[in-house]
Amino acid sequence: MLSVLNFIEEKISSDEKVAWAQRHINNGFTAIEKLLEGSAGKYASGDKVQLADVFLAPQIYIGVTRFQIDMSQYPTLARIYEAYAELPAFQAAHPNRQPDAFPSSSQSC
Repeated sequence: MLSVLNFIEEKISSDEKVAWAQRHINNGFTAIEKLLEGSAGKYASGDKVQLADVFLAPQIYIGVTRFQIDMSQYPTLARIYEAYAELPAFQAAHPNRQPDAFPSSSQSC
């Protein structure tokens, strides 16, 4: 996806790059929200963290922080994402806590 975003920015504009990413992220989040509605537990696939959660957390983080995705459209995903923020393992793995993180980044999950 990064190479596509770079191409769009280079050939068209930064605004179109963000719009393109938002459109595709929203399409994906809409599909995942429908999939998880009524079947998710505390986390994506139950009340224990599973591999789906490990992949989902960074996708939501990027959607929210980099592409300003409005999570109010996705109540199940938003609730699950908040649950990740309570877990020490997810807190420790947060991008802002990594040695190469930018100093001005937020600490929320």
